[in-house]
Amino acid sequence: MVVRMKCSFCKQDAIYVRPYDKSALCIAHFNEKIIRRVQKTITKYKMFVRKGRIAVGVSGGKDSIALLDVLTKVEHKFPESEIVAITIDEGIEGYREEGMKFAKKHVERLDLEHHIFSFKKDFGYDLDEIIRILGERGNEREYGACSYCGILRRKLLNLAAREVGANVIATGHNLEDEAETILLNVIRGDTLQLGRLDPHPRKIHETLIPRAKPFRLTPQAEIVMYCYINDLEYQEIQCPYAVEAFRGIVRDFIFKTQEKQPMLCFSIVRGQDKIRPVLQTVKATKTLQNCQKCGEATTNNLCKGCWLKEKIESIEQ
Repeated sequence: MVVRMKCSFCKQDAIYVRPYDKSALCIAHFNEKIIRRVQKTITKYKMFVRKGRIAVGVSGGKDSIALLDVLTKVEHKFPESEIVAITIDEGIEGYREEGMKFAKKHVERLDLEHHIFSFKKDFGYDLDEIIRILGERGNEREYGACSYCGILRRKLLNLAAREVGANVIATGHNLEDEAETILLNVIRGDTLQLGRLDPHPRKIHETLIPRAKPFRLTPQAEIVMYCYINDLEYQEIQCPYAVEAFRGIVRDFIFKTQEKQPMLCFSIVRGQDKIRPVLQTVKATKTLQNCQKCGEATTNNLCKGCWLKEKIESIEQ
């Protein structure tokens, strides 16, 4: 006879056991704990303000779909706040179309504004074209596709948020994503960057919209479970360019280590929280200025987006 585990907080059957504290949760308490954790994360890092307009980056993947759903429940208590969805179409054939489908489906379900921006329309080239023009990595192309995509996606998301009048951008980066980013900066020896990875949204330049990560302390496995038990469909296939990312190696290390050390990512993120104030006292060597071409924030004469466009145009000439 199979004996079902009961929820640690009621007598209902449990559907999930958290590996880091062994709490067994039924559906109702699982949802409650997810929402409460996001609320606490928002409060802890002072992510949102009352009467704010929150732009949520929605790609169609599990993190962004779950975040959109959770934030509508959290912010329902604050009717003065407003949520709008922004989707960036990078132009990846056979991949982005499905993500766009799920993004549109859930934004319509929640009856929210949806603004779609694209690399092709707003930059002049989609990602497939950029990679084709730059050539094979290791020969003509210096960096992985994810690096070029990240440059344009960050710039376009910021431009989009400004255009829709948002005062903060919320992204679906989860606990493991944050731990990966911290470890990547340690591996690269960029310790000062650990001080700049500030979860408190701050206005550091006139052109930059502050960013927030409400899932910063939420494990990926719980986000997947949240989507499953709430029937939230999302894009499951991986981006075809992901194989080029060094981040994948760090991700594999984290997930393998977590099997024996369930608190690993919590420890990494909390450790960064402790050392960040110390690192922020070190004066940065570079200050932000306006890009000479587009006026966006940069530490050089040209922002990364304009640098990339000049590079592509020089090859095409």
